[in-house]
Amino acid sequence: ISKPAVIGVPLDASSDLEITLVANMISLTPGTLSLDVSQDRTMLYVHVMFMDDEETTKAQIKERIEKRVLEALR
Repeated sequence: ISKPAVIGVPLDASSDLEITLVANMISLTPGTLSLDVSQDRTMLYVHVMFMDDEETTKAQIKERIEKRVLEALR
């Protein structure tokens, strides 16, 4: 059963390239879609189709996607 939600994921990524790659990698993940970045570029808003636990989902995005993108670029 799907439980869609929009969540805000705090970003450690700061450059345009880092944020763009993180957002694109999230959108390539089935069931997720990057929607927008906050004006101060510290929060990425993500639509999640199958939400079980918000904090777990945020942690997975940070660990599995953002951390790897930043390791590759920095």
